[in-house]
Amino acid sequence: MTEEIQNSAVDNTETANTESKEITMHTYYWSNEDVPFRVLRTADEITANQYPIVVAAPDPSLKAPKYDWMKQEWIETSEESLGQRLTTVVEQLENAQKSINVLQEAHQTTLKNNESTDTAMDQLQKTVQMSNRMMATLSATVSALTKAYQGLKSADTTETNQGDAQ
Repeated sequence: MTEEIQNSAVDNTETANTESKEITMHTYYWSNEDVPFRVLRTADEITANQYPIVVAAPDPSLKAPKYDWMKQEWIETSEESLGQRLTTVVEQLENAQKSINVLQEAHQTTLKNNESTDTAMDQLQKTVQMSNRMMATLSATVSALTKAYQGLKSADTTETNQGDAQ
């Protein structure tokens, strides 16, 4: 009987210890295509995002938050916010179109400059070819004159040598 009383006392102590442990509840957020935002409370501790559970709370300024799993951030999905985002996208598209127009104009200018450069290069090439022809003609003339001069000089030397011999 004393054994039973002792066992009963041990059981009561274990029960009291278990009850004295406080259960801590953690708050997480559920977000996917079907359920954009739902608060979850659980005793389980989660340290990192696990689809569709998000650890970090959304910005309180978001009216209709939804977690963007690609960007790893909370985004706004309210119609008002979508209208503002659409306006922003339209402005960005207009700016992009302006940039494209500027680039096209710059490209046209570059093409015109390239055409001018090509024309100048063609003219320069023709000028160099003409200069080469003139140099070839001049070189041939100088060679002919040099040969003629050497022929005259040889003839003078021969006459001088014959005159001395007489």
